[in-house]
Amino acid sequence: MPSTSSRYGLETRRAGRHDSLALRGLVVVAKALASFAVTFAELLAELLAPLLLFTGALWWGALRLVGQISVEPELQAMLHVLPTHLQLGGHELTPAGLIRQGLLLLAVVAACRTVNRLLAREL
Repeated sequence: MPSTSSRYGLETRRAGRHDSLALRGLVVVAKALASFAVTFAELLAELLAPLLLFTGALWWGALRLVGQISVEPELQAMLHVLPTHLQLGGHELTPAGLIRQGLLLLAVVAACRTVNRLLAREL
C-alpha cells in the first residue's frame, strides 16, 4: 500500500499539470483572439489604404490640371467648381489628407503583419 506522502505528491503533480495545461490553454486562446483582432485591422487597412491613396491622388491631380487650364473668363468660373476640401460627417477631407491617411494605413498594415509574426512565433 502506498504511503500517504507519496500519494499526496502524485496528486499535487497531477493538479499542477492540469493547472499548467489550463493556463497554457488560456494563453493560446488569448493569443488567438489577439491575432484575430490584428488580422481584422490589417485587412481593413489593406482594403482602405489604396482607395484613399488613389482618390487623393486623382483629386489632387484634377485640381492641378484645372488650375493649369487657361480658358475664357466665362468658362474659368465653371472650372473652379471642383472643391478643394469637403465636409463629411464633421470631418474635413482634402486631397493631401486622403493621401496622408492612405500612407498611415499602409503603416498600420506593416505593424499588424509584424505583430502577427511575433504572435505566431510565440505560439
